[in-house]
Amino acid sequence: MSVAHVAEADAAGVQASPESADGYFSHRRTDILELVPADAKRILSVGCGAAVTESELVKEGRSVVGIELNPGAAAVARRRGLEVFEGDAAGLDKALEGREFDCLIYADVLEHIADPVMVAAGHVRRLQGGGTVIISVPNFRCLMVFRQLFLRGRIEYTDQGVLDRTHLRLTTRKMVLDWFSELGLTPISNRYNRGGRLGRVGFKFLPAFVKEFLATQVVLVARKPAPGPQAH
Repeated sequence: MSVAHVAEADAAGVQASPESADGYFSHRRTDILELVPADAKRILSVGCGAAVTESELVKEGRSVVGIELNPGAAAVARRRGLEVFEGDAAGLDKALEGREFDCLIYADVLEHIADPVMVAAGHVRRLQGGGTVIISVPNFRCLMVFRQLFLRGRIEYTDQGVLDRTHLRLTTRKMVLDWFSELGLTPISNRYNRGGRLGRVGFKFLPAFVKEFLATQVVLVARKPAPGPQAH
């Protein structure tokens, strides 16, 4: 899991874990797990939280490295089998020197970073050709934001969800696609998440252009191009 808050996790239809770090990021992101390639053995999860999600990958015999700012959550993540670098992801690039990964996970963390592309670029350099990048972010294009900003004329920040007061960046599906372009990644797929009854019952049957404005969260997947044949 990431610096995602509980409401963001709920939007993805996650499962609660019986163990948590004082309630900190104690949800399993099944939607993220479904997107991790079966052949990805070395995984970096940025903002892993208490590693409820990542521990499932460890149980499968995969090597998972986490980056986590919260000391309590980092301690729980270590107990769950992760190697964890504690601190701000923007300042831990050197700590990853010599590492290579098959998959990068950013589960609701990049919106909390001032320069997400710069941070992700350091990790993409360590991603194997053909490797996968999974990014989950709040969808600021949803009608809830439109209602507050354009109809009410003001934003009421909250402790969680799309309008979390700790968000540093606005994020939408198209903005993540722009990040992929800057990082030299090829988009593969995207999905929309929405909490509440509609999210559980009928949301998945709606056309994509409708989901674009109803979803509170978007999850996108990209791939790093494999290196071409060497010239002789």
